[in-house]
Amino acid sequence: MLSSLAEIPCIHIIASIDHINAPLIWDQGLFSSFNWLWYDVTTYQDYTEETSYENSLLVQQSGALTLSSMTHVLKSVPPNVQGVFNILVEAQLEHKDDISYSGMSFQDLYQKCREAFYVSSDLTLRAQLTEFKDHKLLTFKKGIDGAELLSIPVDASTLQEFKQQEDL
Repeated sequence: MLSSLAEIPCIHIIASIDHINAPLIWDQGLFSSFNWLWYDVTTYQDYTEETSYENSLLVQQSGALTLSSMTHVLKSVPPNVQGVFNILVEAQLEHKDDISYSGMSFQDLYQKCREAFYVSSDLTLRAQLTEFKDHKLLTFKKGIDGAELLSIPVDASTLQEFKQQEDL
């Protein structure tokens, strides 16, 4: 919708993005329809305000706050990225009773995302997952066999509530 608006000559969209792989968020068609002009305005200042609450007991213990954070981040990303996250949510909910489940392997996620046409390369998938990793809504770890495992560090009840909220 925004890319269609950006194609109108008298409408200009100004945006800011804080990631080195930002151009990978859009496919080539969307990227060209926005007709972005890129300016590097790096301040090299600390993210004091952004990160000041990350170790708060409230953030670590509140399911409602986590649910709100997940919802907010999901609404701020493109539909393809939302689909990727929903695949992870569904996989984690399917294995909620399995104590030995450590997460979904990156390769399995990549395969499912390719089948759903959410991504075209593993580099694109990694770029899309960065938003969730930055907000501590996704963790990466190595499995016993060396495979990279992804999991959402949220309890099953909060994930179930999130899924129900998204299905509405």
